[in-house]
Amino acid sequence: MATVTGPEKTLTASTPASAPASTGRGEARRTAILQVAARLFADRPYDVLSIDEITREAGVAKGLIYYYFGSKRGLFMAVIEQAASALNDLAEKGEAAGGLSPTERLIRTLDAYLWWAETHRSAFQTVTSGGLGVDSEAVDFYRRVRRRLLGAMSYGLVGSREPRPTLRIALDGWLSFVEGATVSWLESRDITREEMRDLTVRVLGGTLQAVGAGDPDSDLPG
Repeated sequence: MATVTGPEKTLTASTPASAPASTGRGEARRTAILQVAARLFADRPYDVLSIDEITREAGVAKGLIYYYFGSKRGLFMAVIEQAASALNDLAEKGEAAGGLSPTERLIRTLDAYLWWAETHRSAFQTVTSGGLGVDSEAVDFYRRVRRRLLGAMSYGLVGSREPRPTLRIALDGWLSFVEGATVSWLESRDITREEMRDLTVRVLGGTLQAVGAGDPDSDLPG
C-alpha cells in the first residue's frame, strides 16, 4: 500500500461576495457563526433548525445573523459556499500536481479529500447531504463542485476532463461510492484514513477493469 502523508495546512475557503466587509472582531464573529451553523445544519434538516437555535448555540444576537447573512437561507448558502470553495481548492491542487504518475495524482487528491472530510466533518456532511433537497441553488452549488472534483480526478487519471461516456459514467458512480463510504467511515472510524483511501483506490481499480471490458477504446491509466 502506498504511504502518503496528509496535507500540512488547513484549506481556507473564500468569503461569499455577498457578505458585508468586516475585519478583526467582526470577522471573527462571522466565522464563529458559520462554524456553528455548519455543525447544526449537518445534524438537522434545514426546515427544522431555527434562527433562535443558531444564535443560542453561537452566543450572538439574532440581528448579527441578519446583518452578515440576510436570512437563515443566506446563512445556509454561506455554509454551502464555504464548503464548496474548500472542495474546489482540493480539485485545483490535484490538477496542479505535476511530475506524478496517474496513480500518485489520484492518491494525493484522495488523501486530501479524506483529510478535509475528517477535519471538517460538519461542512462535509452539509455539502454532501444537508443541502440536497433544500432548494435548487444549494443543489447547483454542490453539483458544480462535484463536477469540478470529478474532472480533476479524470484529468489526473487519463489526462482529460471529458473522458469517453463509459469512463465518465463509471467515474461518476465511483465518486458516489467514495462519498457514501466516507460518510460511513466518519460515523464508525473502524479503519484508518490511509486504509479508507486505499479501499477507494482498490474499488476504482475494479471499476476501471469493468470500463476496459465494456469499452476497449477508453483511455485508461497504464
